[in-house]
Parts: sequence; structure tokens; C-alpha cells
Amino acid sequence: MNSFFKEFNPVGKQEWIDKIHADLKGKDPSLLEHKDKIEEIDFSSVYHISDQKKHETPGGFPFTRGIKTNLNDWKNTAYVQVSDEKEANTKILHFLMTGADALWIVSTKENIDWNIVLNDVEFEHINAQFSLNSYEDMLKIQEIASHTPNTIHFNFDFLSNNLDLAKFGSHFKENQQRFALVNGFGIQQCGGTTWQEIAFCLNTGHEYLLQLMESGLTIDEASACIGFHIGIGGNYFYEIAKIRSLRALWAKIVQAYSPEHNCSHNCSVTAVIGHTNKSLSDPHTNLLRQTTEIMSALSAGIESIVVLPHDLYSDQGVDSISERMAINIPLILKEESYLDKVIDPIGGSYALEELTDLIGKKAWAQFQSLEQAGGLFNSDAQNNFKSDVQKKRALREEAFLEGETLLIGINNYSNPDPVLSNWKRIPTYLGMDALNYERITKTISA
Repeated sequence: MNSFFKEFNPVGKQEWIDKIHADLKGKDPSLLEHKDKIEEIDFSSVYHISDQKKHETPGGFPFTRGIKTNLNDWKNTAYVQVSDEKEANTKILHFLMTGADALWIVSTKENIDWNIVLNDVEFEHINAQFSLNSYEDMLKIQEIASHTPNTIHFNFDFLSNNLDLAKFGSHFKENQQRFALVNGFGIQQCGGTTWQEIAFCLNTGHEYLLQLMESGLTIDEASACIGFHIGIGGNYFYEIAKIRSLRALWAKIVQAYSPEHNCSHNCSVTAVIGHTNKSLSDPHTNLLRQTTEIMSALSAGIESIVVLPHDLYSDQGVDSISERMAINIPLILKEESYLDKVIDPIGGSYALEELTDLIGKKAWAQFQSLEQAGGLFNSDAQNNFKSDVQKKRALREEAFLEGETLLIGINNYSNPDPVLSNWKRIPTYLGMDALNYERITKTISA
């Protein structure tokens, strides 16, 4: 391969740019420059090998390119809400027989009989994460899955719920499982920027580390207890760069406490495909949006993917086809497109490496600002942060209403035969409403 490239003369950056400008045939060269007023990032389409700043490899610190060194495999995770135990069990078994190899089980009521919900579920073959209402529910599930504890994880959001983190930390000191959830997905769904989401994750995760270490855990034990949920939007390259930036910055924080084990730097990411840009009126457009969003998450090397059915919050209920597609799209990308075979396929792209750095710098500055203000567990700092997120949300809404943001089936090329369904209220996060563009359109029409 080396002798092959010797056949070509090196091309300097200016020579390359001149050629690109010539190929534009009189069009304004500024078309190659992107100025994102919401993300506050100026980003070029043109980068050259001379712009390359780093030569990182997968599995090496700071893990921008991930910790994987063999395959880019991931867990295809089915989302199941538990309101009726038998119905939830039927759904779980159906998903596991039709392509899911992991579960995200969400409790929606008190006093659940978990033996019914988890009947015939063989945890030795799958992974599962549980979003629960209580410490007691966690103990019940641990008892049921006591023979395979390493496949079970929990999602307790200590920032939005009044739970005792130290109590959980003491319980998990001897046998670590992920239980402390950093819910970046909530920030993304409320309209936050990529770097606001990362800064939120870094500050919340850092606070978890500190509190767990104060409870007697080492940095290695504490880091093993933290998991991240990251929301994936429609800006393909930004979403890839966002996850890569998060990994590098999280590793930087963990490294400051001198862990003994390299795996402690790992940022365990579950990517969640949500509803900001989804349509109930023109449901088939969601297949394309979900596919590209999943691809960006997989290209960034996440551990688990959750595709929420596009009609999860429809007043008509969840359709079996939307549930099926939520499982099938990641499965097709693995079994037919082989996205699990190449680790960090974006690595080495000069443009993506630059975008990763740009997002990372803004995220780190925001993280430092949050730390100086006392962190997100401080009510004043949290309220100021939420105000900043809501300002970005307002800018997104403005861009959508003015036609700068175009979404096929929503505000562009509307479905002439729309499906008659309406959005129910999408759950808030930290008191902030979720952003959904189609709801804005329907509100205006009404």
C-alpha cells in the first residue's frame, strides 16, 4: 500500500482549495463554510491532511475513537413499558424472538410483580436495563437475576429524583453494576445543543463520581456504576462528533483520579432515538430519519441502541409496524450492511476530527462553568443551565417557523393524506417541555 501511494504527488492545501473553487464554476466559495448560529460553531467542508492534529487509534487514551478493538458490535435494545405485567412479559418475549438482544424495561406503576414480568426471560443470553421507582424494586430484580448479575443494569436518575445516591453506592461497592443514569437524552429532547448535552453529562457524571467516592468506592468502582443515555438528532455529523467528544472528555475526567484499570475510562453510552423531528401525520418519513440517526450513533461506536417507536406518544397508541421497525432497522444495519465490522469508520476524517474538537472545546468550557457555579445539583446553577437550554430551544423553534429548518412531511411536502392522530404530552425533563416540531405545526394550524 505504501508503494501505491508513492505513485501520487502530494497536493498542498492551497492547490486543493483552488481546485475546489474552480469546480464550483462561479458559485460563492462561502457555500463551503457553515455558520451554525444555534450550535455557535463555524465549520468548514474543506480540510486537508495538513489540518490533522492527532493520530489516535481505537482503544487508546483518550478514547475519542472508542474502547473497542475487535468489532463495532452493539446491543439492539427493545423498549418496554410495564403497566400490565402479563402484557409486558408477552411483549418482552416477542421482542427477544424477533431480533432484540437487550431490553430497556421502564416501570410506570407501583407494586409490580416482577416475577410475572420476567417470566421465561433468560438473562444469561441477553442484557437488560431497568428504569425503576424504588430501591426495593431493584432488590427484587437482583434476586430474580442473581445467577447472571453482570447482564443487569439500572437507570436511577439522581438529578431528577429524590433518591439517596450514597445508599445505592454502598449496595454496589462489592459488586458493581451500572445504576447511576446520566440522562443526556433528556437535554437533547428539550432542544439543547450538542455541547450543552455533553456538558450536562460531564457535570452530572462527575458529581456521581465524587459522591460515590465519598461513600467509600474507588474511582474504578465508581466509574463502573455510571451509564449515559445520549439523544441522537438529525444532524448526522454533529451527532457522531458529539459522542466522540463525550468519550474523550469523560476519559479526561476519570484520568484525573488515577484509575488502576484502563476500562474505567470507558463511557458506556446507550443511544436513544427520540421524537423531536418525528411525524405522526406522515409516518413513513420516520423510517428515513430513524435510519440515519441510528447510523450516526453506530458510526460513533455506542454500546447500545434504543429506537423509540415514532408513535410512542400518539393518542392512537403504538402500532405494531412502528415497534417492528424500531427493532428491525438496527438489525438490518448489522446483518445486511455490516456496520458492526468496522471500528470507528469516521476516524481519520479531517472534517469530523475538527468538528469533534470544536464541539469538545465548547462542551468543556460549559462544563467548567457549571463546576464553578456549584454543579447541576445546585438549584441556582441548574436553573441557569435550564434557561440556556430553553433559549436554544426557542432558536430551534424560530428557525423551524421561518422555514430555515425543513422537515419533509412536517413543514415541507406535507402528506396529502395525513394519518389522523395527535401527539399526547411527551414527558418533560427537569421541568422542561420536550421539543417536537410537528406539535408546533399542529398548534399553529389549530
